[in-house]
Formats: sequence, C-alpha cells, structure tokens
Amino acid sequence: MVRGLLVAALGCMVAWGLTPAQVVVVYNAASKRSEQCARAYCAKRSIPAKQCVGLSGLPKGQDISRQEFDTKLRYPLMLHAQQSSWRLPVNQLKGFKPISAMVLMPDIPLRVREENEPGKKEGFLYQNCASVDSELMLLGANYSTKGPLNNPCFDKDGAVEKIMPPVLAVTRIDGPDDTTIRRMIQFPAEVERRGLWGWAVVDQGGPYPQGDAWFSSIARMAKEKGQPLFHEESKATLAPCFPLMQNTAVYFGWYAHPANGPFNPKTHADFRFAPGAVAVHLHSYSGTSVKSEHSWVGALLKRGAAVTAGNVYEPTLAGCMRYDIFYDRLLKGYTVAEAALMATPWLSWQGVVMGDPLYRPFEVLSRNGGDGGNVFVQWRRLMQQTGGNRKSVVDAVNRQLSTPQGPQLQEMLAWHLAGLGELDAAAECFGQVARRAQSERNRVRPALLQATLAFADKDERYGRQLMQRLLEETPRSPFRPAVQKTAETFMPELRPAPKPQKK
Repeated sequence: MVRGLLVAALGCMVAWGLTPAQVVVVYNAASKRSEQCARAYCAKRSIPAKQCVGLSGLPKGQDISRQEFDTKLRYPLMLHAQQSSWRLPVNQLKGFKPISAMVLMPDIPLRVREENEPGKKEGFLYQNCASVDSELMLLGANYSTKGPLNNPCFDKDGAVEKIMPPVLAVTRIDGPDDTTIRRMIQFPAEVERRGLWGWAVVDQGGPYPQGDAWFSSIARMAKEKGQPLFHEESKATLAPCFPLMQNTAVYFGWYAHPANGPFNPKTHADFRFAPGAVAVHLHSYSGTSVKSEHSWVGALLKRGAAVTAGNVYEPTLAGCMRYDIFYDRLLKGYTVAEAALMATPWLSWQGVVMGDPLYRPFEVLSRNGGDGGNVFVQWRRLMQQTGGNRKSVVDAVNRQLSTPQGPQLQEMLAWHLAGLGELDAAAECFGQVARRAQSERNRVRPALLQATLAFADKDERYGRQLMQRLLEETPRSPFRPAVQKTAETFMPELRPAPKPQKK
C-alpha cells in the first residue's frame, strides 16, 4: 500500500502560475559546462542570479548514495534556502520569498542507489532507490524513504491565489551532448511565443489495457483540439527507420526498450522533431540514463525533443507519470513544471522530467491563437468550423489541393478518414499524397500507410500489389528497413527463416 504524504493544505493544491521569480537553478560547481548552462538558462528566462546555486563535492557519474544525496545535495540546498530567505513549499515562513520549482543543470547526479537495510525484507515496500529529482520534490520535508509517497498535487487542475503546493516541481536540463542541451535551453522560450504546432503522433498498443487507455485518451484530446493525428494502434512499435514527419511536435508511444523505430541511434534515417517538441515513450527504464542515446530519454532529446520524461528504475505502471494528464494540462496552457507535477502520482520514486520548467508549449493554442499562414493552424480552424464533418472536411481540403499546403492537408485528411473507419477512402488519399510527394520521406510514408490500410480493409490482393511495388522502388532507400519490416508483417513468406538451434 502506498503511504499518504501528510502535508498542510492537502485538499486545495492546484496550479499556481509559475514565474521566473519562483524558480531555483542548481548546477554542479565542479563542472564548467553545468555552470555555463545554468548562466545561459537564467539569462534566457530572466531568472535572478541569486537564484542560481552551485553545489560542490558532488560525485562523478549519474549515481549517488543515499548518504551522499543528503550531505551533498539535500542539506546544502536546505541551508541555502534558509540563508537566502526562500520559502520552500513545505514551510510557510512569513517574509520569505516563495520558491515553487527547481531545475537541475547537466552533471547533477540522476539516481539515488538502492541500499537495503540489514534485517529488512527486500521488495517493493522497502525499496529506497529513487530519482534525485523526485527526492528533491520533497526538499525540506521529513519523510520515510522506504517506498513511494502519494503526491497531493496529482490530477489537480485549476488556479487559486496565495496557496502554494506542498512540494517542489523539479525538472532537469541535460542530454547526450552539448548541442542537445543548448537546444533545450534556447528553443522553448522562442517556440512558446508562436506556439508549438505540428503533428501529434500516438503509437499505442502496449502490454496493458490500463496504459492503452491513457494513450487512447491522448489521441482523443489531440483530435478534439484540432491537431492532425498520426494514430498507430498495433502491438508493434514504429518500424525501423520509419519515415516519420519532420514536423512532428508531439509523440507519445510505448512499449519497447531500448529506443527503436525512427528514434534508434543506429539508424541513418535522419529524423528530427519540430523545434520545441514534447516526446515521451513509456517504459520502465526509459530514463536510466540521460546521457545515452540508447535510453528513450536520451534518444528523444537527441532527435530534437525539448521535453521528455522517464523512469530511472522500475516504477510499476501505477507509479509512472500519467501522460494523458500531462498532455491535457499542457494543452490547457500550463508550464511543463506544473503539468508534470499534476501528472505525477508518486513522490520519492523513479520519475524524471527533462525540459525547461517554464515552457508553455500550448499557451497560444489554449487562447485559440496562431499564425493564419501555418498549415496546422489552418487544419485546426477547419476542424473547428466543420466539427469534423466528413463531407465538409473533404470539400475544404479538395479546394486547397493546388496550394503549397495541399499535400499536408491531404495527409491530415487521410488520417481523419481512417479515424472515421473509412479505410478505403483513407488509403486512396494516402496514395494521392505519395504520388505528389517531393521528397522520398514524404513519398514512402504515405505509400506504406496506403498498403497497410489495404491489408486492414481485407483487400489482401491490392495490399500485396502496393507493397511489392514499394519493395521494388526502395532497394537503396534509407527507409528500406521500414518497408521490409512492414512487408514481412503482412506477407509471412518474406520473413527470414529462423536460424537452426545448436544441439
């Protein structure tokens, strides 16, 4: 049983409108890169220099003992808060400056190691490993480290003045290389001015119905908000080197490890997310390292995501961030820190959130704003005006086919028709997009989807014809692995023979 966290004002915790004045930036004083990133982030977000804290004596690497966490991180930060007159969420000291969020810079340890106590049972209830970030959410509180604690902010939604949440919202800026880290600092503040626009990709089909329900909810929210939706529901994740759209702004998927599909670092299909993208893959060990491109956190950041989240150790499904809640709160205009705090069920546990805590990717969308020349704004307005009515949407897109936005709108229409269950019409739409494509990526993707829908619509003869043609056209394509894998899924005779087992 997960123990409840006893804190003041338990019943009235909601989002609070995070500002730069409420954010503390923490860096490793022994790392020049960490300090430079901290200074750059403070300058980008106009955070006062006195809220930038350097910690000394931190161990190298991503792991830290419980004792080191207390002596090198927890106690020094509490002392700094006292000396700086910062009011942490767990106390209500009058006259102190309220601090609501913390962002950790590169080279701060990531994981508090498991340390079983002598004479105690091993198992879930006594597990004391955790992410450093999740432990710091309870900075200043007295609590047991044996297992997770309920988050009193979980699933809250709303705003009340003069009431602070009882825990810190903690995020982290780090990644596989300096270019990735600079992008995480630079892009969010710039993207949020115009809003994050692009495709929403939901790769559903994990091992548990409960998790699939979360992803179904994400897909439904994307459609309701008028975001063009790429919704994959098969049990397999996206194929190797799949030619995903370069203007993908949102990705939620599960369940594979290590990073695979178009995000696999070993592939040469040069996929990049749209600037400022939010991308998450649900897996128990998605965040075991933020430095490695083989972990989902590292892989998604390396491919251009500005925000992601993961787990440093096994969290159990109930202990994972609720990504449907996270997405919902972002769509409503909350910051990344606020949305993550409300989507996190347990504290002193395994979660880590990567990204600028002040980033509001959809604040413009929540106000129904946007640049009229943006094809994604155009699609959203079309969906709002027509209510998604099939005939109205088809007629409107057909009138735009000769414009530069025509091919993109037609691909959006194809997915919309597929969502309505009109697989034959959707397949025909994908075929037209493929024939008009100006790049190999934008030709192979809809051609693959056209063949897939033909098989799904039980037109095996036509599906085989389309797939065979695509195999013949892509012998040296960087997307050939995706074509081959998809073909083998529907045409078993193409699968390689199993290797004989040694006796």
